[in-house]
Amino acid sequence: MNGQQWLAGIIFVAAFALIVSEKMHRLKAAMAGLSGVLLLRLVTQEDAFRFIDFNTIGLLIGMMILVGIVKETGLVQRTAITAITLSKGHPWRLLVALTSLTALISALLDNVTTVLLIGPVALAVCETLDLDPEPFIFGEIFASNIGGTATLIGDPPNILIGSAAGLSFNEFLLHLGPAALLALCIMHGLLYLLFRKELVPSHKTEELLLRFQRGGKPLDKKGTIRILAVLAGVLAAFTLHGTLGFEAATIAIAGATAGLLLCPVPLEKALQEVDWVTILFFSTLFMLVGTLEHLGIIEIAATHLVDTVGNRPELFAGMLLWGSGILSALVDNVPYTAAMIPLVRDVASLSSMNAEPLWWALALGACLGGNGTLVGASANLVLAGIAEKGGIRLSFFRFLRVGSLVTGATLLSSTLYLYLRYFILAS
Repeated sequence: MNGQQWLAGIIFVAAFALIVSEKMHRLKAAMAGLSGVLLLRLVTQEDAFRFIDFNTIGLLIGMMILVGIVKETGLVQRTAITAITLSKGHPWRLLVALTSLTALISALLDNVTTVLLIGPVALAVCETLDLDPEPFIFGEIFASNIGGTATLIGDPPNILIGSAAGLSFNEFLLHLGPAALLALCIMHGLLYLLFRKELVPSHKTEELLLRFQRGGKPLDKKGTIRILAVLAGVLAAFTLHGTLGFEAATIAIAGATAGLLLCPVPLEKALQEVDWVTILFFSTLFMLVGTLEHLGIIEIAATHLVDTVGNRPELFAGMLLWGSGILSALVDNVPYTAAMIPLVRDVASLSSMNAEPLWWALALGACLGGNGTLVGASANLVLAGIAEKGGIRLSFFRFLRVGSLVTGATLLSSTLYLYLRYFILAS
């Protein structure tokens, strides 16, 4: 690597270390790193701003506004009450129900939108039953990333891979759906082992429900019907985005606009749910990681991974899966996936390797690796921001201890799945 690359790498590692140590707020640390690469002219200001994924930022803002409208209608509390009633207040059944719902929605929408919708419900449930919210926050994050693995539109890396490799929605569901379902089962088992003592009823459900209903916001039926219609239209547009030709941000912002125009919710109330700290952190992180990609650092790391394998597809697929999982836990998986796609394509075209299992290995690693650390995926930071606004602070190292266990177990199950399906049964 040249001098600029070393300098940019050192700045990024220093900023990441500050984020990890939590000695400085993550936004301050990211801004310090960005200021460093700009002041040292490692990247121009114009290029840095081009690295921001405004599709992701627009999607976040639009969906946060929609969630703000939903919360003002009282629908979140009513959903929480329904969940508590159906589960009879048993915390473990509640956790399984909410995380399974999260995984399902994440397969149909992106995982960020899912945690924006389900996260407040989970936190409301915990508040109602006087439960430790930590296992629910972990479960929601893990389930959103696992569910997003299953489909073309569930996670941004899958959209990149599908576009580059010409893979359809149905192909993703057929090939990655079983691996995601297996990973979800493993996640539930690990959460039970880790949090079974916390997942026990602490009070009588009937008394808590009555207290919650008396003190809660009454359901605005007119507003609820209108916002549900808007959400249904947004969901349909997301599902048909390939046919419609609209980006996710366009759909989310249009949906937020429709919600603001149609629903009787004060504008200030709806905008209160926009977490500008998270928005700015994402923007800064995009610019920092984009600088690494711009200087070729991510490509160098990926090239070394490819060069160590040679013409052994099963070994390459395994290293691609684990390498992607580890790196995606440390840096944003979108630029990493973008850097890996041309390398995977070149290796497949210049050798006798079948490209299909390589694409699935890349997708599984990039998506499941997001569960490894707090900064590993967009959904992690969004839900952490929601929890922080509610007075619940999620420690980076606490997340690392649980997330690395879940990530390691799900990557191992995915390795076995890939090896059996594409190198044993297919031979």
